[in-house]
Amino acid sequence: MDAFKKKTLKTSRGYTYTYYTCEGDNSLPALFFQHGWPDHAEMWEGVATALRKSNHPIIVPDLLGYDGTDKPTDPAEFKWDVMTKDLVEIIDTEKVDKVISIGHDWGSACAARLYNYHPDRVVGCVFLNVGYSPPGREPFNLDGVNKMTEQAFGYGVFHYWYLFTAPDGPALLKNNVERLYPLLHGTSDTMKRFFCVPNALRNHLTSTDPAPEVRTYAQDPAFKQAFIDRMTRDGFDAPQCWYRATVEQYQYACDKELPEGRDKVEVPVLYVGGKDDAVCRPESMYPAIQQGWLPQLEQRDLLDAAHWTPYEQPKKVAEYIGEWLGKNYGV
Repeated sequence: MDAFKKKTLKTSRGYTYTYYTCEGDNSLPALFFQHGWPDHAEMWEGVATALRKSNHPIIVPDLLGYDGTDKPTDPAEFKWDVMTKDLVEIIDTEKVDKVISIGHDWGSACAARLYNYHPDRVVGCVFLNVGYSPPGREPFNLDGVNKMTEQAFGYGVFHYWYLFTAPDGPALLKNNVERLYPLLHGTSDTMKRFFCVPNALRNHLTSTDPAPEVRTYAQDPAFKQAFIDRMTRDGFDAPQCWYRATVEQYQYACDKELPEGRDKVEVPVLYVGGKDDAVCRPESMYPAIQQGWLPQLEQRDLLDAAHWTPYEQPKKVAEYIGEWLGKNYGV
């Protein structure tokens, strides 16, 4: 993030956030980037740097649980109502009125909830890989999700959540982080084989089976070592709270209190996915589209990429976002 200014803020509930900024035309809404699991603000470097030419101000935080930001291990601290309030405090500190909420993976869910909880502050949303899902109006049922997706796709997309939310999950991931890396960034159907098959992820991490080949962007030794060093240092106890907060119904507890009208996203929305992303499929948005909750949705062609589109296709992601900004915000 060499082109950005690094800052910190202690929020009103006592957590210190690290974030990065780049100045622009303050008459334009700021681009507010939110990363997913198990990433950090630097995931956005290629995309955000390319979008500096749009002249929108840019803000890129390390989200709660990651890198320079505090890492609580109580999943209740990750409830959408309080986390989005933290993010609004960052936005306010930067003296920004309106933002375009941009996310990848869990960051897409966060980007959506920033709109759902603070619609007066968000004038557009961009979702990468993970499509829009409305606030949870019913308790989350992991078994039910896997059964439903098995019927729809022939496999359960969330089988890996059982390990991710298990008591021994954080330690198992940290102790085998080098074996985890190629599963995240593997070629072909790697994620489907290891994330969407019961117990496949746990079995591989605790075995000596050969690792799958990784995609081109992930073959950089420095890229791999930076991930291993960061997650070995920080661990997975806090990152896994993003999953636990859903499974343990903390997100439902706050989502159900939102007014029903907040489900509908009344601003322009862009969705971009990857052809080889077996876990996060564009079909997940179909119910929201059918309900009329995304009246200003634009979907671009799926990228020739898997799950980590900001790493694998940063120029194309920036191009899609830049074109969409020009169409909707006159840039």
